[in-house]
Amino acid sequence: MVSLKQIKKMEEEEHKRFHRRIVYIIIVILLFLFGGSTFYYYVESLRFIDALYLSATTMTTVGYGDITPKTDIGKIFTIFYVFAGVGIALYGLSVNASHF
Repeated sequence: MVSLKQIKKMEEEEHKRFHRRIVYIIIVILLFLFGGSTFYYYVESLRFIDALYLSATTMTTVGYGDITPKTDIGKIFTIFYVFAGVGIALYGLSVNASHF
């Protein structure tokens, strides 16, 4: 039989694992966001704030269209960046939703 103390301990451990996963996901999202920004900064010769804005709107699939990649390599990078960014964001949402 499982005691109340053991159940409480298991719940606390799961809560800690959940928080660790959330922190890791946030770190990956920030690294991905700033990695994309750095790419756009150097390849597309954008100001860093514009590169960060382009990365954020691209990663979240908002894509206003006011800033777009101009070079071929920038366009190819953006294709993969969108798929990976959406995948990372959906994974983060699924981890968050599974906790509740």
